[in-house]
Amino acid sequence: MSDKIRVLSIASMFPNPRMPVHAQFVKQRLDALSKLVDLTVVSPIPWFPGEQWISRYRNRHFVPSHTDDNPYPTAFPKFLSIPGILKPLDGLFLAYAVRAWLRQRRFGAGFDLLDCHLGFPDGYAGALLAKTFHKPFVVTLRGHDINDLYRYPVRIKQVIYALRRCDRFFGVSQALVDGAVKLGAPKEKGHRSANGVDSRRFFPSDRRNTCAELGLPPEFRYMLSVSHIVKRKGIDVLIKALGILRKQGHDDLHYLIVGAGGEEGDYTGVLKKLAADLGVSDCIHWVGAAANTELHRYYSAADVSCLASEKEGWPNVILESLASGTPVVAHATWGVPEIIPTENLGLLVAERTPEAFAMAIQRGLAKNWDRAALVEYAREHSWDDTAAGLYRHFTEIIGNHQP
Repeated sequence: MSDKIRVLSIASMFPNPRMPVHAQFVKQRLDALSKLVDLTVVSPIPWFPGEQWISRYRNRHFVPSHTDDNPYPTAFPKFLSIPGILKPLDGLFLAYAVRAWLRQRRFGAGFDLLDCHLGFPDGYAGALLAKTFHKPFVVTLRGHDINDLYRYPVRIKQVIYALRRCDRFFGVSQALVDGAVKLGAPKEKGHRSANGVDSRRFFPSDRRNTCAELGLPPEFRYMLSVSHIVKRKGIDVLIKALGILRKQGHDDLHYLIVGAGGEEGDYTGVLKKLAADLGVSDCIHWVGAAANTELHRYYSAADVSCLASEKEGWPNVILESLASGTPVVAHATWGVPEIIPTENLGLLVAERTPEAFAMAIQRGLAKNWDRAALVEYAREHSWDDTAAGLYRHFTEIIGNHQP
């Protein structure tokens, strides 16, 4: 019998065999945490009748019930989720699915703490389950579960219900903690627990050799973005910025777009038409989705990586880029300024416009960056340090818990 504390993590955002590049930042945090605790991960998958006939949802229909690929038990039970008007019921149905999974496995209350990885639906479900099993629970806020919450009045009540009843909640940025407090969460329960980066996975490599491996002419300069190809990520802003820069004489500048559409949709067709209208199609490289273990090569090949998202919590692409020795130009939204506190690490863009990004990218291309300093800074943010901080919180919570 292990003497480690037993943690049950509910993470609806988590990679699975059908979506292996999805939410790698959650998996990497849990990989590190699993070295310290006896961990079980339940990643509930939304389901509704007939989803396999709708292209946007078809992939998740074929997610298996579990995987043995992780160093801890990982299950993917299905829970009823009707898009649109019944979406506020996701937390209730998710809680029911997790409880059914626990009963089916005769897991019972065989955990010491419940670790929920989104305010909604995971956090709300965690509040219901914690009450049922008389266990402490924590919630991690990651971005859209706070910075996009104003659009969903019912979800606001559910998230605040969870944050008022949890033992502690964590924001991957202080901005998210502050945002939750403004919505009504107890300030004394909020703590910052930033994401980390795996320096064994993200590291600099020789640019010329890397370009050759990727089939990219090394004489060009490259701006890069890594994200899902959905509207809120602002790839259209970057394509327009590229058009501005090309007109200003940056004929050697190309744009690497790494990523694919997701359940929010696929903006690729719209973006390709925009590129054609602006006359920049020939200098855009549509890479598609890339494994997390391969991303360092694209960062190393790029001269600057760009993030024009409307909102972010703590975007891991920034630390991944810096760990690969590549500076960043990013929209100064929510937690982003916490990652880039000085211009020695990257350039923040206050206005999310093509003109502002074009100006910042131009500065980024001209600046003589201390790339070794970028790598050193990123390596100060390790997943092991993040896990160690959480472990201290977890042991204290369990020690103080009164059933």
